[in-house]
Amino acid sequence: MNDEDHVLLSGKLEGQLKAVEWAHEQKKILDDKSRRIADALMEKMTPLIMKNSVQK
Repeated sequence: MNDEDHVLLSGKLEGQLKAVEWAHEQKKILDDKSRRIADALMEKMTPLIMKNSVQK
């Protein structure tokens, strides 16, 4: 293996690591969005659910 091959392999590994980091960040963003949506839905729906369960 010459130096040029080594640099190419390192570049590929670096790209893979960046892709993994990007995927982790995307998952964090999606998890945060999902949590905020769930919280907003609970805030809106809980009073309706409570009202309906009291009426039954």
